[in-house]
Amino acid sequence: AWADALADAAPAESAALALMRRALLIPAALVARVAPERRAAVAAEVADGTLLEVPVEAAARCQEARGLLKRISEARIPLEDAFDSRFILFREPDGLREHVAVVIGAPETAAGPVPLRLHSACLTGDLFGSLRCDCGEQLRNAVAEIEALGGGVLLYLAQEGRGIGLANKLRAYTRQDAGLDTLDADHSLGFAEDERRYAVAVDMLASLGIRRVQLLTNNPGKIAALTDGGIEVASRQALYGTLNDHNRRYLSAKAERAGHMLEGVLNGKARQR
Repeated sequence: AWADALADAAPAESAALALMRRALLIPAALVARVAPERRAAVAAEVADGTLLEVPVEAAARCQEARGLLKRISEARIPLEDAFDSRFILFREPDGLREHVAVVIGAPETAAGPVPLRLHSACLTGDLFGSLRCDCGEQLRNAVAEIEALGGGVLLYLAQEGRGIGLANKLRAYTRQDAGLDTLDADHSLGFAEDERRYAVAVDMLASLGIRRVQLLTNNPGKIAALTDGGIEVASRQALYGTLNDHNRRYLSAKAERAGHMLEGVLNGKARQR
């Protein structure tokens, strides 16, 4: 697995893998040492712009954008299930990823914890209604539930495929069709079971002035990440989609191997089709 390879790698190799991961490429890199007699020539090519030099320390930190997120633009966008909604766009410093805070109602005036959903982008599920996951239903259910709770925030995070990107998610789907479950498919490509980081979510909440939340999630990792970032998770509320024959294996793997709290949907207490 990528995580094992990274743990065992030397600093230069680890930094190279981190750069691949940041670029949403398969985490594999060719690393070569520069011979002493070639260093002057390489330095000259760096100086004239032929080669790009990235210090190992900077490359190793490329996944971290804490404190560097920029609030770029916003607009009022009425939604079918939440008429009073604003979209606020945040951009990471390298411009590769943009995240959106969907602010429903006026959560800044809430006396208690703010209803919050962290939703990782899923093109196939959110936009096209893929039956391989429950993401699209979770997204729509979250908006409706936040509205029903009197307002709150949905953070739409650019973390497709648990952070591996769309191209790699499609590769993983092909491997699932050959028999692997969702976690083993990611591992076979060199990724950990979940490549997402939530420092950007903490920064977005700080920009919105939100420090105490009621989190709509089934993922204990999100609770831990927010807590570690100084956000008080006052309570958790389950959020399910629909169980079907296409996503049953996916949801079971998340529950049994990744610890997601999906008893309600897997035990038949939520809707099925």
